[in-house]
Amino acid sequence: MMQKTPYVGPFLRTIASIYDLFLLLGVWFAVGSFALWLNGGQVLHPALGSILVFVSGWIFFAFFWIKSGQTLGMQVWRIKLISSDSSSQKITLMQTFLRYSVNCGILALLGMPLFLIYVDQKRLAVNDVLSKTKLIRLES
Repeated sequence: MMQKTPYVGPFLRTIASIYDLFLLLGVWFAVGSFALWLNGGQVLHPALGSILVFVSGWIFFAFFWIKSGQTLGMQVWRIKLISSDSSSQKITLMQTFLRYSVNCGILALLGMPLFLIYVDQKRLAVNDVLSKTKLIRLES
């Protein structure tokens, strides 16, 4: 049985995200290729392409987070996402949307909001607080 520990710092969050980014690049390549095919080989309008990237990324993370609380990158580093506001610990689709959206903002700010973990008493980042979720570390 794996024991849960409550704290996952910015470094592990970033490393797991890098693993997931490589998987997500494959998803984006497939979605983009399919969209290009549907559009008769014509390049999509940049706004539509941006929406496709955002939505397909959200679907990717939402699938894994709802299914098991872990993406493949999170599994490697024994990190699990749980709900902080319910007893079931399973997260909702709305929580995945909030977390993913805030994560996009964190990425746009070069990860700096992650360092708020060091000043928060509960060691939660902005994405944890706003989505009412938290990452835990599973130990063998």
